[in-house]
Amino acid sequence: MDIDPSLIPCPNFDSPGFASLRNSIIADPNTPNVTTNEEASQNLREAWEADNQAQRLDYQTRAQEREEQENEVQRQREAEDKQKEDELKKRDLELAQEREKKRVPLYDFQQGQGLASLPLLLHPYAQKKMANRDYVELWYFTPEAFKEADRDRSTVESNRFELATSNDSQALTLLGTHSTRPSTKVKPDEELSWADVQRAKSAFLGALPTGGYPAKFVQMFASFYANLDMHAELRKVGGERVMALYHAKMRRAWFMENKQQRPFDLAVVVNEILQECRDEIRDLDHKKALQGKPKCASPYQTMLTILFPHHATLHPATQTTFMLRYTLLRYATPCYATLTPATLRFPLPRYATPCYATPLLATLC
Repeated sequence: MDIDPSLIPCPNFDSPGFASLRNSIIADPNTPNVTTNEEASQNLREAWEADNQAQRLDYQTRAQEREEQENEVQRQREAEDKQKEDELKKRDLELAQEREKKRVPLYDFQQGQGLASLPLLLHPYAQKKMANRDYVELWYFTPEAFKEADRDRSTVESNRFELATSNDSQALTLLGTHSTRPSTKVKPDEELSWADVQRAKSAFLGALPTGGYPAKFVQMFASFYANLDMHAELRKVGGERVMALYHAKMRRAWFMENKQQRPFDLAVVVNEILQECRDEIRDLDHKKALQGKPKCASPYQTMLTILFPHHATLHPATQTTFMLRYTLLRYATPCYATLTPATLRFPLPRYATPCYATPLLATLC
């Protein structure tokens, strides 16, 4: 145990316990100046004080070194603690920054300024297409599409993956559940009515800023719909169908030509293409009329239907027999109305045998 020498008291060298030491000093030839007990005691005190002073200096030196070592250890410990604390703060800051990246950022706002109108909740697929300035069907801007988009946003997203097939091919694609895919209910622009176009055009024009369209292009699309709304074709019979078809063809053509670096002014109504749309609508109506026109029934089929309403269920041989009997009797009976099932059950003449089937069938043509 290290003891401070300054705390050690000087011994009483005048006491009887130090008598032999005093006598030794007196008898020592190296100390000729010491001849008495008092001088010997003084000599012992001086030697002790000199040794104590040296011990004090050594103790102070060692105490100072020890203090410096302790201070160094304390500084190192404090430095390590500060480094650990800085690392923890840095880690907490990085975690906070990561959390902040995942959060929706907050932007400054002006107090007292409210919302002019509710924002458009575009379908995710339409929003992606508009952001890329790519063609997207106008159906995505109808109320039906907005309802579907709102319903899809209410579902909880997960990190699952699904297999999907494209509309153009049978290739399989691995998509995440967060991926934007086209709606299964989408309708091509050609299938939209003029009323559908009227309902969707405002939402389409409002979504143009999503793609960062310059004001010149926004004005072009707005003028396109304004010119269609005021066109004289709408006052004609079937004009709405013609304008809906013209709208579908021209809007799709503009995006296709723009990709080919050949954009045109969509607001200009091209009469030649409008006439093509009229012709296409007329041809379509003509085709439907021809498909819906009933075929003329032959006298044989008419009589067969009158006598046997369910003749389609008769055996083919029975129908052939009836046809032969009817062919032989049609020339011998003045009025078809007199023919009855009983009349047709008369025995066949010899001309109604199968060998005469070909000439008899020719008479029905």
